[in-house]
Amino acid sequence: MFGWEADIAWITVIGDTNPMHPFPETSKLQFLVGKELEQICLAYWQVWFTFDKGQISVEGDFEHVDKAGTVRRHNTDETRSSPFYLHHLFGQKVERIEVEPFRLTLAFDGGDIIRIFSDEGPYECGQICDEGGKLTVF
Repeated sequence: MFGWEADIAWITVIGDTNPMHPFPETSKLQFLVGKELEQICLAYWQVWFTFDKGQISVEGDFEHVDKAGTVRRHNTDETRSSPFYLHHLFGQKVERIEVEPFRLTLAFDGGDIIRIFSDEGPYECGQICDEGGKLTVF
């Protein structure tokens, strides 16, 4: 059984009583500050950002704002096969984190920004795994 099939089976058995959550507060994500982005993995429905300690998987929409200010929105149905310019992020360290209920912003020391979006729908938009292995679903 694949991930989405398991999700549907779980909802069928248990019922959809737990919508996705907003992002955790900024203080719970401070472990990412100073961490270097080491790997970006692209899949059809997910993008993983792996740091020297910790990881964020994104199944929903996100934006990459490069240091020149160009905004590129990704993971929407319209942009699913558009080019990614994320290689500029390699080796950059997270300098600052900002959290709003349904938007997580990672500002990097090279001037790039990643904005990750969530919503209140019944499906998860991603996961954050901290340096101790604790998983937060958003």
